[in-house]
Amino acid sequence: MNKELIKNFSNLLENSKNFDNLLENSKKFFDVKIKVGETPKIKEFKAHSIILSARSDYFKAALSSQWARREDGIIVFDKPNISPPVFEILINYIYTGTFSNDYEVNLFDIFIAADEMGLFEITQKVKKRLRNKANGYLKNGKVLKALEFYEEILKNCPYSTEDQECASKWDLSRYRHVFSSNLE
Repeated sequence: MNKELIKNFSNLLENSKNFDNLLENSKKFFDVKIKVGETPKIKEFKAHSIILSARSDYFKAALSSQWARREDGIIVFDKPNISPPVFEILINYIYTGTFSNDYEVNLFDIFIAADEMGLFEITQKVKKRLRNKANGYLKNGKVLKALEFYEEILKNCPYSTEDQECASKWDLSRYRHVFSSNLE
């Protein structure tokens, strides 16, 4: 019976996108503490294992009984490689289903953390924003900046045919004078 209840609740979580009230009130009913960042910038987030596990295969594995560390009945999880502002964005996405970068956090940092946690939707949204930024540089005549930025995208984000198609659509013919003058 207990497994069936958990399964039904997990299905509810997967089909519902908005648990922001639960996140805001997590100080009362949490069972996970996630410590992110490095000294002196460590922040502790309180969350719910069932929501994290339902929304992320990464958390499902990381919070399982074979991997999780418990202190006083609470699962304690350390993520020193993710900064507090990046994790704030990711945890809000997990609970609300919305991606927002109000803090102007580096998109590459968000991408890398979301990719590590298996948050595919965020990685796709970030890649789209990165491509749009590169295309914006190109449209504003900042060809070298666009190329540098796109090189950074390809270096930090897993390569995809979509990236290649996007870059192949760039019409650089009107900027040949920029390239030829830089070579002279």
